[in-house]
Amino acid sequence: MKKNSGVSMITLVITIVMLIILASVTIYYGAMQNIDKTTETMSYNEIFEVSEAVAQRTLMNRLDSTRYGYIGEELDDSNPVEVNGKTYGTGWHKLDPKSNPDHVSDLSLENIKSEYVINYLTGEVISVNPIYFNDKEYYSSNEIKNLVTSGDTVASNSGYDAAKGVNKPVLVTGMVPVKFKDGAWVVTNADDVEWYDYSANVKAWANIMLMDDIIVDGYSNEDIRNASLAELEGRVVTTNGSMFVWIPRYSNNSVGEIVYSNLLTDYTDNGFSVSSSFTNGSSELTGIWISKFDAEFD
Repeated sequence: MKKNSGVSMITLVITIVMLIILASVTIYYGAMQNIDKTTETMSYNEIFEVSEAVAQRTLMNRLDSTRYGYIGEELDDSNPVEVNGKTYGTGWHKLDPKSNPDHVSDLSLENIKSEYVINYLTGEVISVNPIYFNDKEYYSSNEIKNLVTSGDTVASNSGYDAAKGVNKPVLVTGMVPVKFKDGAWVVTNADDVEWYDYSANVKAWANIMLMDDIIVDGYSNEDIRNASLAELEGRVVTTNGSMFVWIPRYSNNSVGEIVYSNLLTDYTDNGFSVSSSFTNGSSELTGIWISKFDAEFD
């Protein structure tokens, strides 16, 4: 009698089933890690966007507090919001996109999903829900920015123009992007490749006008306030509004050389440093709007 030393069909089937299960678990675990990483990135990018919008709204409020008031539910010490054991009352505002969608749309933050408490005077932004970074919970925008932009970790950021090497201008409600063309200011849009070019040989800076006094061909000031940017695009400005120019974040040295930043990643070697102008309270900014003319502050 010959002795068979092969593997039985049952054993083979069991082995194949076990390999399929192991492969499925591995694939699922890897997929979940990727989902977690994507969610993590989306979360801290969102709080960055809110922080930028708060900084720009603070600037607009300084220009005209009646027209550009602080956005969000105003809190006080009798009606505070508690986040991670801390209370936020007087001086803070709450943004809740679910119950008050107008709040986030007024800040040009239509894609924001989470709740935040914000302080316009200090520039602080606190996420009501925890943001996970490297498996730890964080709430403060400043804390997360320090973590994300330290060491070799760089946040993916839609606010950085990789092709032009500068941080993109941050637009909020009430700003009309314009460019100088054929001897006149013309309404444009944020995606216009001619809107700005900070290279040394071009030096075309991004400009905007506010809706305070602006009039364009075929549209009165009142019409402009009710029109979409697409309707205004390409029209010549006949009466200027208050005008601002975007200064993207940069570092420079004593002889005037400039290196533009990527988000908050600055070049600080060889005598280069970052101006304190890119700080609003305790928040670091990716750029600032500077008045060119016709701007009146209280």
